[in-house]
Amino acid sequence: MKKLIIVGLVSVLILITGCSSKKDISLNPSKLGSDKAIYERAVKIGKKDYEKSRLLFKEILQLYPDSIYAKKAKIGIADSYFKQRDSSSLLIAASEYQEFVNLYPNSPDSIYAKFQIGKCYEKQSKSAGRDQTNTKLAITAYEKLQKLFPGTEESDKAETIIKKLKNRLGTHYFRIGMSNFRLKAYKGAISRFKEVIDNYPQFTKFDKLYYYTGVCYKKIDKTDSAISFFQKIINSYPKSKYINKAKKLIRRIMNKKKSEKKDKPEKKES
Repeated sequence: MKKLIIVGLVSVLILITGCSSKKDISLNPSKLGSDKAIYERAVKIGKKDYEKSRLLFKEILQLYPDSIYAKKAKIGIADSYFKQRDSSSLLIAASEYQEFVNLYPNSPDSIYAKFQIGKCYEKQSKSAGRDQTNTKLAITAYEKLQKLFPGTEESDKAETIIKKLKNRLGTHYFRIGMSNFRLKAYKGAISRFKEVIDNYPQFTKFDKLYYYTGVCYKKIDKTDSAISFFQKIINSYPKSKYINKAKKLIRRIMNKKKSEKKDKPEKKES
C-alpha cells in the first residue's frame, strides 16, 4: 500500500513538474540524429535547460531502447531532476535513480545511482532541532549502498557522510533532552540523553552529554549513577570545561552522604 502511495505521489509530481513549464518544448524526431548525437546534445543543453534535455533523453529511450545510450539517458533524466534542487524534483530524482538500479542492477552506474539516492535525501535534510525524517532516509540509503557495494569509493564517501548525519541526529536528540532538562523533566531528559549515548557514538560533545546526564541523576537522587557519569568526564576528557564542575559535584554528593551517615543514629544492639 505504501509503495502504491509513493508511486502515485511521484506520478503527480512528474505531472506537476511537466505542466509547470513556461514554454512549449517540441522536438522533431526526424531531425534528432543518432543515439549518440541526441545524447551529446541533451548533455550540452542540460547545462542550461533541464526540461529540454530531459525530453531528449526520453527520446533516446523511445527510439533506441537497446542502445548503450539508453542507460546513460536514464541516468541523465534522474540527474536533470537532481540539478533542479527543489524538494519535489529531488523526490522524483530519487525515484528515477532507484528505477535505474532496478533495471540495470549490474551496471557500473548503479553504484553512482545508489549514492545519488542518498544525496537526494541529504539535500532535503534539515538542521538539528527540526524534522529529521530526510536525515534518517539519507542514512538508510547510504547504508544500503555500503551493503551492496562495499569497498568502493562511493562507499567510503558514504561512511563520511553517515558520520556527519548521525552526529546531526545525536545533536537533535541532545537538544530535546536539554529542553526537558530546562523544564525540570529530568527523567525525560535522561531518556533522550541515553538515546544519544546508546545510538550515536559519532556525537561530538560527549563530555557535555555526560555532565548533564549526571546532573539529571543527581536531581532525582540517584547519586551513584550521577557520580558514574561525572567520573566518565574525569577519566576520558581531562581537558573538558566540565571537568571541574564534575569534580565539584562529586565532592558535594560525597560530603552529603558522609553527613547523612554521621547524622543517622546507630542501631543499638538488643
